[in-house]
Amino acid sequence: MQQTAKTYWVWTAKAEKENPQRSKEGDPIWPHYQHKAPAEWLERGLIIDSTEFERSGQADLFEFLS
Repeated sequence: MQQTAKTYWVWTAKAEKENPQRSKEGDPIWPHYQHKAPAEWLERGLIIDSTEFERSGQADLFEFLS
């Protein structure tokens, strides 16, 4: 089953902790999953909709494109 994002999915701190080589907190997830991703990832807390992610520090390009 897949979950659809309001905007696009980003990785969480938990995802970065579990897989730091491939996942960085706040970065968009892989392009082919950015809008529809496995529900398990959301249930496990690995992804979050970009509108719900609290950023701290610098702005990134995706903030200006949204």
